[in-house]
Amino acid sequence: KKKPPPFSVKWISDVLLRDGALSGLNPEARGVLLTLIETGARLSEICNLKPENIVVDGEHPHIRIEPSDDPDDPREIKTMSSIRVVPLVGVSLAAMRKHRRGFPRYRDKGSGLSATINKFLRENNLLETPDHKVYSLRHSFEDRMKDAGLDTELRMMLMGHSIDRPDYGEGGSLKWKHDELLKIALPF
Repeated sequence: KKKPPPFSVKWISDVLLRDGALSGLNPEARGVLLTLIETGARLSEICNLKPENIVVDGEHPHIRIEPSDDPDDPREIKTMSSIRVVPLVGVSLAAMRKHRRGFPRYRDKGSGLSATINKFLRENNLLETPDHKVYSLRHSFEDRMKDAGLDTELRMMLMGHSIDRPDYGEGGSLKWKHDELLKIALPF
């Protein structure tokens, strides 16, 4: 299966973040899409965030992507390495400040949300090429971190990829992660 290409930084900045470009998308779907831009998270991870896993106030706003053993709302995570804290910067912080309670309309509906966003992007000529998808934002995030020279292990942690080495320490402070992500935050 062919993986979708990353959006270029220019496309994200000039097209997706253009004033009004996403105004026809319902507020929760728009909030998820904007959060994806600066977090590199999987769409399902964002649409299933619980309010207690969203921290938008304080010195280092962030989201916690983690499983839940709540019997009323259990949540599994793809892999152990997918459990992580991701700082919020730029447009993703702005989006999460508007959606402090998460995205209840799309909880457990990641596939439907993906279809909704992809259809909107396609119908409004917001895809850089026909091969691009909303998931392309995840690939763009990784490329932007590489281009900025962010530490390989940091990139792997933020993306939720496994690191094949013994696990020592805490994995870096939230402040360090936040400061590093500020290096790639896009103007909006």
